[in-house]
Amino acid sequence: MDALAGRLAAETDIRTLQMSQYLGHLDDLPATDRHGLQPDGTFHLGDVRVDAPAGERVGDVGYQNCVPAAMALLAQAWYAAGKEQFAPTLEDTLRIYEKVSPFHRDAAPGFAARAAAQPTSGRREAHNDFGASLLLALKVWVHRDQPLAGLLPEARAFLEIEPRNLDQLREAVLRFGGVLAGLALPQSIKDSRGDLRDSWFVPGYGPVYDATPGSLSSHCVAITGFSRRDFFCRSAGRVRRLSPEFLLTYVEEAYTVTSSVALDANPALRSRLDTDLEDIRSSDRPAGMPAFNHRWRGGNIM
Repeated sequence: MDALAGRLAAETDIRTLQMSQYLGHLDDLPATDRHGLQPDGTFHLGDVRVDAPAGERVGDVGYQNCVPAAMALLAQAWYAAGKEQFAPTLEDTLRIYEKVSPFHRDAAPGFAARAAAQPTSGRREAHNDFGASLLLALKVWVHRDQPLAGLLPEARAFLEIEPRNLDQLREAVLRFGGVLAGLALPQSIKDSRGDLRDSWFVPGYGPVYDATPGSLSSHCVAITGFSRRDFFCRSAGRVRRLSPEFLLTYVEEAYTVTSSVALDANPALRSRLDTDLEDIRSSDRPAGMPAFNHRWRGGNIM
């Protein structure tokens, strides 16, 4: 399996709050052609520029840790909004990985010989390194007991982005720092040498052959910036350009996360979210909620 893998099949929970529910609580923002993470690795926040040190590589390092890595890189955008620098480490992401999945950093007893004989599959089994559900990881992050305290900043809620709504994605980057997007990556993002391209796009022949959704892996990224033409994320240690058509073709799930700082600046939104979350937490499972909640592989929503 490709090292960019690590996101388990997208799931649906009909109780998930939708960003579209709260547009009436958001004031109009001035139009901007550029915001957040940019190709030079800095964050453009209005007239302010904040350096974002790349630090050590936290994804594409042999672990199936793309979901916790994306969560840490979204937190980097939150720190940048406060004019602070934050460079997550691989150890940070693995500690988050332990909290949001069955993964464990210490190998299970009795697996040492198998891990030595089968360096890839044996090691993954020894550490239960088989990826994480993005939806479940978000539920852990916003849990009222704050199980990720000390690893990530406090998150109050997460909101699902409306399918195929790139304007909403841009607004989430502007207001809440970014979007966690689950991607069904195609082989076409690699060049003839097998190296990742800096620009991810849909080839002219369309999403077929090596551009088939999911033909490479199931990945998760934090989209924390945009320009007039592209969106930007950091993956495998470098800033990648994602074309709008690429997102429309390969996104399977997308959520923005609301930090305490962002909500403190909007008391009306904070109050509405708190009320809606309490209703969800105190209610029984909806009668019409399906028991099988996984979406089909390659079933992009954008």
